[in-house]
Amino acid sequence: MRALLAGLALLTLLSQAQASEVRNYFTPELDGQRINACLATGACGKPAADAFCKVEGYDQAMLFQRERSASARTIDSDKICDGDCTAFRQVKCFTERSDLQVAKTAL
Repeated sequence: MRALLAGLALLTLLSQAQASEVRNYFTPELDGQRINACLATGACGKPAADAFCKVEGYDQAMLFQRERSASARTIDSDKICDGDCTAFRQVKCFTERSDLQVAKTAL
C-alpha cells in the first residue's frame, strides 16, 4: 500500500514539475558562417539571439554577447556582412518543457 501511495505521489509531482533545458553556443554559426547580432529588419541584440535559438529548437535567448567579426550571416535572411561586422560571441538558449511528457515517453 505504501508503494502505491509513493508511486501516486511521484506521478503527481511529475505532472506539476517544469524543467528547463539550457544550451550555450560559443561563436555560434549557421552553415559555417558566424551569426550577425542584427536581423535583416535592423533589430539587434535580443531579437537576433532569440531568432537563432528558435532555429536551434529553443524558445528564447537568456544571455548573449557580441564581438566584432570580419564576416557574419543574418539569421533571418541570406544576407552576409563582410568587413566590419558585429557577430555573436556567445548565445545561451533556453526552453521550458513538461517533465510529464518526458516521463510518459520513458515508460
